[in-house]
Amino acid sequence: MSGRGDKAVAIRPEGEHPAGQVVAYCQKDKKWSEERLGDSACSMAGSGCLVSCIASALSSQWGIYKEGRSITAGELNRLFGQNGVYNEQGDIVWGKIKEALPQAEVLVASSVKGEEIEELLEEGRYPAVKVKVGGYGAAHWVLIVGSEDGEYLCMDPLREDGELVSLEVHGGVVYRMRCVYWKDQGH
Repeated sequence: MSGRGDKAVAIRPEGEHPAGQVVAYCQKDKKWSEERLGDSACSMAGSGCLVSCIASALSSQWGIYKEGRSITAGELNRLFGQNGVYNEQGDIVWGKIKEALPQAEVLVASSVKGEEIEELLEEGRYPAVKVKVGGYGAAHWVLIVGSEDGEYLCMDPLREDGELVSLEVHGGVVYRMRCVYWKDQGH
């Protein structure tokens, strides 16, 4: 659900950012769908979109380039649970991520700015953005992994086939932006 401070921002890419090889994770994957988010009543299937986005961002950044740096959505969920990254409601406590992943950087944007998303993509980093399913439904997180033909491409953790979708599927409007990436990323 959107918090009161969430402001809807329509975004469109400035340039072309080809999507690299994206490791897509579905929150409803049978391997982890029934797992809980920490000690909360929330399951990966119902509420694991954000942790799936973070796992995809980390795995896509390094997974095919450096051995041993990829992490599945289930592995990340268990790591977050073991390190107190979730609160009682199953929400991520952003300041705790570095305790669970000391080699990662965490960007918690105070507002959504298209220029910042463009800069992250230029650096090979994938921002997670909060949207509404279909543009008007429940709150949901997707991972922006590139852009083409004037539209952002997203890894959507609700998609079981792993195909990228246009941000326009969710109305082209975002409410929040976060980015978790390996800090020693080289190009």
